[in-house]
Amino acid sequence: MQDAAERPAVLTQKDAPARPYVVFEDGRSDGQALLFEEPEEIIVARAAKDVAAAFERMEAATRRGLHLAGYAGYELGYALEPKFAAQATPDAQTPLLLFGAFRAPRPWSLPPAESAAPNIALSPAWTQEEYTQRFNTCRDYIFAGDVYQINLTFPLYGRYDGDALSLYRGLRKRQPVAYGGVVALEAETVVSLSPEVFFEAQDRDIRARPMKGTAQRGVMPTEDMARAQYLVEDEKSRAENLMIVDLLRNDLSRLAVVGTVKVTDLFTIQTYPTLHQMTSGIEARLRDDVTLKDLFTGLFPCGSVTGAPKIRAMEIIRDLECAARGVYCGALGVIAPDGDIRFNVAIRTLTIFPGGDLVCNVGSAIVADSRAREEYEECLIKARFLTGARATSA
Repeated sequence: MQDAAERPAVLTQKDAPARPYVVFEDGRSDGQALLFEEPEEIIVARAAKDVAAAFERMEAATRRGLHLAGYAGYELGYALEPKFAAQATPDAQTPLLLFGAFRAPRPWSLPPAESAAPNIALSPAWTQEEYTQRFNTCRDYIFAGDVYQINLTFPLYGRYDGDALSLYRGLRKRQPVAYGGVVALEAETVVSLSPEVFFEAQDRDIRARPMKGTAQRGVMPTEDMARAQYLVEDEKSRAENLMIVDLLRNDLSRLAVVGTVKVTDLFTIQTYPTLHQMTSGIEARLRDDVTLKDLFTGLFPCGSVTGAPKIRAMEIIRDLECAARGVYCGALGVIAPDGDIRFNVAIRTLTIFPGGDLVCNVGSAIVADSRAREEYEECLIKARFLTGARATSA
């Protein structure tokens, strides 16, 4: 974002922002974050009927030279898809769209964490047995030919009574991220340490990087390398990843100039402190007539958090999961008036509500040869960025 670079002031810890604010980690600016504060307006859509007007306000704000920062909740996908128009959008505790409209953000060198992040105890909404019941239903749909893959998720519940920005600073020591951050625009606060880029666009060039395929880190270097190599060669992980690559290529093709969609790399391993993840790259050139609403209607939610085919997977998810996902599996990001756009996929993302109640969701992709116990264990491994250890079974 060019405007931010023109403003050299760097905040210090004593200048911690007052609500409402958004802090967004900018992976292209040498470890600096962007601080958005004192919004000129807050744009919110809580129901499907509010979405079109919210996108119009967002477009109008960028035309006025304002920057947008905030999130789109997962259930926005139901509000945007015509097939779901006659059905009620699942009721989440957080908005479908929540963005602040700000003047140029300020670069902020996040102060180093004063202490390690606390290990927050989490209680899964589902036991292994309860998860297995839903898992088996997913397998039935797969073998019936309804879907190839379903991303099944569930919430874990805990408490945190401290400052959300301090928690983010501590957690990012465990898991550095390119595009994470904190959204504190309303009473609840969203903290996102997602390693997955949803899409980024500059000058109508758009790039996506789906993440599918997970392996736990090894204790010793040789074991760690062996686990990463196993992930590279694992047919199940490669199949999961390729399904989502094909899905995103199809989504992008409806928005892109004909002939510009291409895969840049396949099955690339990215390593984080607690796990290895498999990613692939896709890029395209957006048509000049694509609006913000078109962009989200065409791409949202990311196929890596639904399954394939996307619409049928979303129907099954709505029927099987025990609660709306909210911000989790949505997208957190920023939109500049010059068209520079960056969003993550809001995994490794938690919401802290007034009073200290906290929800952190986890999930995994189920395919024909998945095993229930392994998938449930993978879900709990993904919560270790917050728990520091295995989540305790309910």
